[in-house]
Amino acid sequence: MTQPLARHFAVELSPEVEAARQPDAALDAAILERWSPRAFSPRPVEQEKLDALFEAARWAASSFNEQPWRFLLARSDQDRKKFVDFLLPANQTWAKNAPVLIVVAAKKTFSHNGKPNKTHQFCTGAATAYLTLACTQHGLIAHGMAGFDAELARATLGVPTDFDLLAVFAIGYRGDKSLLPPDVQEREAPSGRRPARDSVMEGHFIQPEEKDAEAQTKPSS
Repeated sequence: MTQPLARHFAVELSPEVEAARQPDAALDAAILERWSPRAFSPRPVEQEKLDALFEAARWAASSFNEQPWRFLLARSDQDRKKFVDFLLPANQTWAKNAPVLIVVAAKKTFSHNGKPNKTHQFCTGAATAYLTLACTQHGLIAHGMAGFDAELARATLGVPTDFDLLAVFAIGYRGDKSLLPPDVQEREAPSGRRPARDSVMEGHFIQPEEKDAEAQTKPSS
């Protein structure tokens, strides 16, 4: 029997996520299990799984159904080296091991009238979130990076000026953290989040109390 293309993926929480993250409301396990490791296995990502990631991104909502996202993919050694070269050095140390690198681009104007699309980055972020959740569903990890030279990436990849380059993602199977430099190994753990109530304001804006983001989201021991 042919397996249905639209189906439920059962994701189990790993012990490290259970220890670090406690939701305050009912939540799909794939959302909680998604975090951003840096240790990648050299194991290649199957074409079927890559197709599933981009299929997930395809169904994100966008203004006027513009779908402004574009994903520039590197898998061969030659292409991956090109992508690694425009990452900042701190990201190069670990991202060079990822079997898949993706540059996320967003079209700044609407195709139907050429006018500016003020939500192009917002919509592309939504599609990218779908993609990273699909990684978790398919047993993959994803780590997004803002630390890259966007203009060098534009020149290297021939990206038109009508597209913003937003991020680079490393994607693959998780590897052992011993593959990482010692200082990076120390950060190889799921992070917490501030309570949802601190992000929600009913009726009017409330100036949030300034807090150190990292300190307030660290899991309790």
